[in-house]
Amino acid sequence: MKFKKLLIILFATCGMVAQAQTKVTGSEVAQKYSLRACIDYALNNNISLKQSQMAVENGIVTLNQAKVANLPTANGQFNLNGNAGRNVDPFTNSVVTQTIGTNNMGVGLSMPIYNGGRIKNTVDRSQLSLEAAQMDIATQKNNVSLQVAVAYLNVLSTEDLIDVAQKQLEVTRLQLDRTAILIRSGALPETNIFDLEAQQANDELSLINAQNNHESAILTLKQAMNAPTEMIVQVSRIDVPDPNIINYGESPNAIYETAVGYLPEIKAGDLRVKAADKNIEIAKSVGLPTISATTNWGTAVSSVAKKLIASTPTVNQIPVSAEFEGQTIPFVINFPQTNYTSEGIPYFKQLTGNQNLNLGLSARIPIFNGYNQKYQTQAAKIQKMQVNLQNDATKLQIKQNIDQAYITMLNAQKRYSATLMQTNALERSFKAAESRYNAGSSTFVDYNLAKTNLDRAKSNLIVAKYDYIFRIKILDFYQNKPLAF
Repeated sequence: MKFKKLLIILFATCGMVAQAQTKVTGSEVAQKYSLRACIDYALNNNISLKQSQMAVENGIVTLNQAKVANLPTANGQFNLNGNAGRNVDPFTNSVVTQTIGTNNMGVGLSMPIYNGGRIKNTVDRSQLSLEAAQMDIATQKNNVSLQVAVAYLNVLSTEDLIDVAQKQLEVTRLQLDRTAILIRSGALPETNIFDLEAQQANDELSLINAQNNHESAILTLKQAMNAPTEMIVQVSRIDVPDPNIINYGESPNAIYETAVGYLPEIKAGDLRVKAADKNIEIAKSVGLPTISATTNWGTAVSSVAKKLIASTPTVNQIPVSAEFEGQTIPFVINFPQTNYTSEGIPYFKQLTGNQNLNLGLSARIPIFNGYNQKYQTQAAKIQKMQVNLQNDATKLQIKQNIDQAYITMLNAQKRYSATLMQTNALERSFKAAESRYNAGSSTFVDYNLAKTNLDRAKSNLIVAKYDYIFRIKILDFYQNKPLAF
């Protein structure tokens, strides 16, 4: 038994030395984190939240894109071409055999006037989808916060268990010192000290186990915070009072009614139902007419473009004859003829001289489109039914979670109440057993049994206390109450 005790003390000492060396040589500085600080750290470093935020950013882009779809669209065009061989002169429409260079440019403007409400409904749908994505982030934040709060409470619980284990060890050490004095005075046999030494070894092992559980709880908290393993985290102590053994103020139905009025996942579902309605309207607009206004301006330049320049007229004498009374009479007609010379038209002069502008109004009236409107509308209605079913499933899950949390809270309340009464009774029983043992009227077996029962009851009371408090906080969460103690 002594050898076992020495081994336990040796391993505990080595563990504490290694832990001390880690703290001294580590690059991280110990920092106490409050519950709020742990939650904020988790929210800032959660990868799923960052991914959801990217979805929100994409929703903003989609919404902005939908909003500008109703604005006019303008496009410019510029063409530069060269043609060799047999070509058609674009200005005279005559066939020529020469190289022709052409340059066309223009600007076109188109603006939708009526499209069956498709653009407006698309903007509304994008807005609703964006708000739903924002509600999804709020849901994730709630889940992360609750997960961190559970891990935080678990750390506090393990710290309290360490405190209980230390006090148990202190009681055993005091009893060991008192027994040693009684043995030296001859009031007790020497064998009594062996039992207490074994009990001390067991208490030291319980303390080591409690410390190990605390380290595991710290690791779980780090994982919930998405913090690096090497980061040193110490939680700030919260004065968690002993819970009052009173009936919870609200019924499960009342809690559920409150929850569906504020939970972001419920709001997200309602928004998606409205977005599905907009999808139906968009699908119906496929069969409606669309009206657009257009305007185009253009000009052109050609390398073979020529202009004619009139020169001084010349008189051509044309001899003719006429028959008169059987005689042929010759005479001359003077026919004036205007002569022309040609020269190329400058580039910029062609740009200004060849301008053209047109205005137009176009209407597209669907006659038969392969039943696109019918099937798209049916698909949109099915999508809405799927969203409604998903919302019903979400509400049912919340109702079941609340009912389960309420029953679990009642059970935790009963367990805490029973454990509290058990601990008080065992406290009195241990004091009596300790008095009898010190007086020599009972054996160590009786004393150790009373102490073991009390130690177990104290540990169970701490577990029951934090479990009861956590169950209450779950119900408070569904009523939009803050995660505070």
